[in-house]
Amino acid sequence: MVGAGKPKGSGAQEWSLPLDVTGDARYSEERARVRAMLTHLQAYDGGMLWDASTSTLTIQMTTEDALQQARLLLLVTSPTWLRVIFVEVQYSALALEELAARLFEHQTAWAGASGISGGVDYRANRVQMLVNRNHEHADTLVQAINHLNDPRITLEIYTSGSGVYGQPRG
Repeated sequence: MVGAGKPKGSGAQEWSLPLDVTGDARYSEERARVRAMLTHLQAYDGGMLWDASTSTLTIQMTTEDALQQARLLLLVTSPTWLRVIFVEVQYSALALEELAARLFEHQTAWAGASGISGGVDYRANRVQMLVNRNHEHADTLVQAINHLNDPRITLEIYTSGSGVYGQPRG
């Protein structure tokens, strides 16, 4: 017979309590709920940012109308208990992700060489491209990125042996 609070089965530990090593489970569940509620605004979604140190969720949208809809939904209709900040950004996350995928996947075609790394920087609302100054084709890559003349792109040049922004690794 299995008593209350005791594991079921023959010696196996079958607890029904979820394992939450980081202490983030309830926040994660609520962020997922918020994300699901905002799916109808995906075309305007500039990405959600989570700051664990302040337990703050930043909702980024590309229009004031989309921000108002998000505010109404999360503050009135189906309130969240998370601390939420609403910010208008210039580009949607989807547009930046598509741009990044296209540029990184086909960099040899448009840049004449490969060696660019990076990804979408949701906080900056840009595609960040990283070029190692010591790469054999660094000048070609930097010139090709600059030639794109795309305001959605930021370029960071770093040197091997240092951090991404030229600072020594600690």
